[in-house]
Amino acid sequence: MIKGCQKRIIFVKNTGCDLFDEAYFVLKDDIPYNDDFNANIVRVANEVINQSGLPTRKKKSRKGLWCFLLGSFLTTLILTTVFLVIF
Repeated sequence: MIKGCQKRIIFVKNTGCDLFDEAYFVLKDDIPYNDDFNANIVRVANEVINQSGLPTRKKKSRKGLWCFLLGSFLTTLILTTVFLVIF
């Protein structure tokens, strides 16, 4: 447990973004507090979330599956050929 440590955190729930459900923002210590602070900081947090620029999920490539199936087929073909030649 840390004693004497205090951080101001903003928690944004239901961000409206496709990438995030919730977000936590840790504020700097030297930010001045005024009347419009709460409204402005929440607005800025929502802008950061919406403009995050993170890539969306890509579909998984099936290249590995095709390589595995091709390798299995070629191995079976070679082993069958060797078996027929020997016997």
